[in-house]
Amino acid sequence: MTISPLITGDGQLVDIGDVRYNDELAAPQAYGVMRFSHTSDALRGLVRDLRDRAAREGTPLTDFMDVSGRSGHSRIGLDIHLTGEAPQVSDAARTVELPVAVTALNAVLAESLADLRGLCADGGVDFGRLFIPRGPAIGHEAIAEAMERGWLLLPRKHSVAEDGVVEIVLENLRYVLSARLLGVGRNFAEMVVKGKHGLGIFQSVSPGGLPPLLAAKEFMVGAVHIALGPFTAFLERPTNRAGVFHLASRLLDGIRTSGIATPRQVELYNGGEETAETDGLAVRLRLYPPDVQVAKLAERVLAPGRSREVLASGVDFADLTDVFTPSVARTLFDEVTVDPGQGGIYGRILMPGKMIAIPWEQEEGVWLREFQWRLVYEYARGNVPEGVLTGEEIPKRMRPFLDDLKYVGGEQNLSKVFVSDALPPADTLRVLKRNGIGVVASRGMGCQPDKACRLPHFRMDQTLYEELVRLEGEGMRFYMLLEVNGQAQVREFFRGLWVTHEGRERLPRIHTTMAMFGSACDVLGPVLTDPIAAFLKNMRDHPRLGEGFAVAHGSGPGVMRIVDDAAAGLGIFRMGVGIDAEEIGQTPNFAPEAVAQFTNLAMNTRQDILDRRSLFKIFNLGGFGTSYEVNMALTFLKIGQCLPAPYIFIDPVGLGRGGEPFWRETLRQFETLTSDLAGGGQTLGPLGPRWVANCCHEVRAYEEGYAVMAAFVDDPAAYWREHGIAFDRVRFARDNLKKAGVPIPPYIEEALEGE
Repeated sequence: MTISPLITGDGQLVDIGDVRYNDELAAPQAYGVMRFSHTSDALRGLVRDLRDRAAREGTPLTDFMDVSGRSGHSRIGLDIHLTGEAPQVSDAARTVELPVAVTALNAVLAESLADLRGLCADGGVDFGRLFIPRGPAIGHEAIAEAMERGWLLLPRKHSVAEDGVVEIVLENLRYVLSARLLGVGRNFAEMVVKGKHGLGIFQSVSPGGLPPLLAAKEFMVGAVHIALGPFTAFLERPTNRAGVFHLASRLLDGIRTSGIATPRQVELYNGGEETAETDGLAVRLRLYPPDVQVAKLAERVLAPGRSREVLASGVDFADLTDVFTPSVARTLFDEVTVDPGQGGIYGRILMPGKMIAIPWEQEEGVWLREFQWRLVYEYARGNVPEGVLTGEEIPKRMRPFLDDLKYVGGEQNLSKVFVSDALPPADTLRVLKRNGIGVVASRGMGCQPDKACRLPHFRMDQTLYEELVRLEGEGMRFYMLLEVNGQAQVREFFRGLWVTHEGRERLPRIHTTMAMFGSACDVLGPVLTDPIAAFLKNMRDHPRLGEGFAVAHGSGPGVMRIVDDAAAGLGIFRMGVGIDAEEIGQTPNFAPEAVAQFTNLAMNTRQDILDRRSLFKIFNLGGFGTSYEVNMALTFLKIGQCLPAPYIFIDPVGLGRGGEPFWRETLRQFETLTSDLAGGGQTLGPLGPRWVANCCHEVRAYEEGYAVMAAFVDDPAAYWREHGIAFDRVRFARDNLKKAGVPIPPYIEEALEGE
């Protein structure tokens, strides 16, 4: 029978003695006591039994239990280990106290133990967990089976011994600290209290990678790659190099949001007398069975046939927490109100085992927004003790979500969630990021409590949008609960768009997007509905497009709604990118899998999204807005921010002057400005490249437009040659779009490789 280890929550370093000097380690050291409070009868009984057994058998206490320090402490060189003295167990106080030694192994932090002693005097400091294996570790055969099933991923440089000890060779990565920054003000104290969450601005990857040698009495932070399924891993203190050992942060929990590509930091010290080579330096670990909660989580997220894929990329935060389920998301907003006049709270911060309520900040009944942002900052830094709930104080309805946060991996920033009704401004979001908060949930953005705003309030200005894109690129997650027409939906800001759960799954597979522009007037419906539906079906059914095809539109009524409804009926992925719909008398469309809404002042940002993301542009019948979109699209094409491809100008009715096609005069103007201009004794030459005008195609039926586009998809190179487009121009645009993160269709890459 396999039995999972017993792993406690964090114990506190409550007492630390005078600083001494350990000659063997050549480092300052102090002895102290780590206390575990509010312990269960089972834990106290087990510790007492193992303590007495070790005494009877004359064996080290570490044969039966050990401590795993906090990774943030190990990363700055603070090590903790059991002294071997007997633990003190009190049933009356419900405590377990372990005698420990704390050693400062990082020579650049000379005063760290003295500072730590001061922090302990002000109150205990969370310092690590107790690990008690209650059964044998997993053996070689079981590990091989786990790897075969995709429940355990290891890097190429690894080995598994017959007794199940796994050796993993260090990657060529090293992390360095800024001792100067740590020495400023209360930075060291803040880092000790917050652990790894406080390290973000003090630690960085070294550009030099691993040094070839690790000198005697030298500390180093390196990294390995591993993705654990339903297991608990415990790193052994010795490595495969004599004298080199791993510091106290040795516990690796299974099933995390980080995948195999995310480095897991390892903290090493060469306590020997000889220099150690880093080439081939490896850490050792043993795997243990999971507890009941991790086993259930594995059943939920490691679906048969997908476990290897899930572990490789990391369990998605949304799947881990079910945040896309509206009932789960609503729970996060309990007591969070829209306006201080309604009572309740402004927001909250959630993390494993802890919930912090942030009140509204107002004076004489007036909400003071700048004070509110500063208050959020202080709560994020942990400087405000009010409103903090732990343990049994946390409402039962919130506990499942907080329990799920324990399994967030990577740097674990995603385990800290900020919740408020309206998304805070860009600079406050940046403050949250710097203080270790990786997830933000809201119900709208840009609406102030002192203004009456129609829900859902969903408009972004350029500053907010650009900051969201940057923060998402840095690993933050943003979720929004929208209540639309009596229906609830949760969206995530993903790759620059607010997407549904389905949209998040499908968006990475999209490689060809077609933007459909046109009038917001609904009178054209009877003329355009059936032809547009047939046109979209032909595009979807093209063998080179299929599920990689999407349509984008302005998220409004008229032609935009016709396109959206037709695409929805055909199962085509939809992107709706609009501007201030309510302000101009339009109803925003929240049906597409991916949406974004902008203020009028951010209309160029909105157009940038539509134009860069789309390969094909279709200009249906439209007015001034559509004419603006035509000129923006051709400008983007000219400057290399769009791939050269057919732009279709369609009028199936003949609404132009004298029954001509609607866009003919516009296209004549483009031909004129790209021709050799001369007059009045002046020779100007063309005012724009001819090939841009060559990409414009006037058609009277959607079937004609499809024929032009299908021919392009079948042979892009032939189209470019026929229309006078240099391949260097195509490569220039391709490279620009790649830098911007825009997917390039595979048939475009094939065409360029063939030239």
